[in-house]
Order: sequence, then C-alpha cells, then structure tokens
Amino acid sequence: MKGKPNCETPHGLSTHLGHLSMHQNVPFNQVMQLTAIQAIIENVGSARKIHLIDLEIRSGVQWTALMQALADRQRRLDHLKITAVGLRGIQKIEETGKRLEIFARSMNFPFTFKPVKVSCMSEIKEELFETAADEAIVVVANMILRTMLSRPACLENLMRVIKNLNPSIMIVGEVEANHNSPTFVNRFVEALFFYGAYFDCLETCLKQNTEHRTITEATFSNGIENIVTMEGTDRIARSVKMDVWRAFFSRFRMVEVGFSDSSLYQAGLIPKQFPCGSSCTLEKNGECLIVGWKGTPLHSLSAWKFSRERLWRSLANYNF
Repeated sequence: MKGKPNCETPHGLSTHLGHLSMHQNVPFNQVMQLTAIQAIIENVGSARKIHLIDLEIRSGVQWTALMQALADRQRRLDHLKITAVGLRGIQKIEETGKRLEIFARSMNFPFTFKPVKVSCMSEIKEELFETAADEAIVVVANMILRTMLSRPACLENLMRVIKNLNPSIMIVGEVEANHNSPTFVNRFVEALFFYGAYFDCLETCLKQNTEHRTITEATFSNGIENIVTMEGTDRIARSVKMDVWRAFFSRFRMVEVGFSDSSLYQAGLIPKQFPCGSSCTLEKNGECLIVGWKGTPLHSLSAWKFSRERLWRSLANYNF
C-alpha cells in the first residue's frame, strides 16, 4: 500500500525444509555460522552472562553449537539469554525457542529465550530487549539489514538502538552482490551471475534430494522476481557488497574486527567435510570473510564493535 512502509522480507534465501536441507548439504551456512560462533566465543567467552540478540533467527540450529561451546568452557556460564526479533511468524519463532529450551535442558545449560515481535524495525526500542548491566551483549544480523535499504528510517532506527545497547560484538552476515542498481539491466545481470552460481551449487550439493532442492529453488524465485521486477519500496531484496556496508558502518563509528587465524583455519576445514566442498571458495576482503561458489562471491561475514565516539552523520545523508 502506498505510503505504508513495506516490512515484509521476501529475500529468497530461506525456507524451513529448504534451509535445514541446505544446512546439512551445502557448506555456506556452516562455514558462516561456526565462524560467527568462534568470534562470539573469542569476544565474550569469559563473561558470566551473555545476552544474544538475533535479528533473524530462522531455525536457530546454530545456537545449539554455541551452547555446546560455552558448556565446554572451564568457567561455567551463569546464563545465556537469546532474544529473537520477529517481523512476522511469531509462532515459528516461539517454536524455535521451545526447541532451543529443550536442547538446553537436555544438557543442563542455563538458558532463557524471549521473542520480540514488531511490525517494522522502526518500532525497535532499547527497552524491548530488557538488557542488564552485567550482561555481555552480542547482536547478530544475518541477511536482515539488506531488507531495509529501501526504508532508511527503519535501518537508521535499528542502528541507533544497537549502538545504544553497546554490544561487545556485532556479527553481520550479508549477500555479497550488488542488487541495488536503479537500472534494470544492471540488476538483471547481477542477479543472473549470483543466482546462476547458487543454482549450480544446489544442483551439485542437493542432487540426491530433489524435493528439498525444488523447495529452495522456488524460494529463490521470489528473490529473483523481487530484484528484477519490483521498484521503490516494493523492491526489498537490495543487496550491496561489503565495501558499501563498510563505508556505511563507518558513519556509525563501527570498527571492523578481524576473525582469528584459528577461526579462519577451522572455516577452511568445513567445506572438506562436504562432497561438494571443493567448489566452495573462501576469501578475505579486509577483515571480512567472503564465501563463494567456484570463485563467485555469494555471502559476506563480518564482525564489528562500536567506538565510543558520537554518531556524527545521519543515514539520511548516506546513499546506497
């Protein structure tokens, strides 16, 4: 509807069955998730209480690995709290929380889960997260910031709230492609290369599971349609490359944190566990990890901290 912010997120990168099948058969998710977990452990692993704010939790399967890693520490954690933000489908988020709670109970792990439902990121407020002074805060933004590029007020509000929460670390996972050109031809060509590589990946990695591959391909079609045919605020899938995000984050005095040699080494081992892993490519762009397929960049993973300097320029003055 004209005049109303479009807060749906048809990014074409996730379904339930498709997402779980990709997690099991495609290296990308596990490379990014386990590298992110390692970065979290290295930055807040000594804290007694950790509050993780996930802006797009999906299945939440990655946080079972975080629980296991924290449980293996010599110094036992007092409490892990996960707050999951939902723009839609709060029931699915609650179901994710229940699964995580069951897993935590099975290993006697101190854990609580809280869903936060908003209709748009412009409604996000600090008090919704109920943070405590003795918590180490972690913010995870996986494939969500790109959905707000057409709605700068929402993105600006979210970034200001996150900055005020003063997280120990913020993990950002994004699509490494430029799908934000105002020109149809440029968007079409970018989408052709990006999704061409992804479909080749699915054909290779999910060839034994045609049902889940079909589900995932159908989901991707929504993203393709949105990129190529939609305009204005209806065009939500507006991916930009890491260099653009880096310039944007610098406006908020965010400092990029490098991944340790150990975590990068472990990331390199993960694709070797997959039959199709030889086609998964890992590269660095500055301090950021770029994950691709046969040399075509597909995803970026980066870690950030906020400096204490005052935010000096509004997003309203920044053009993607």
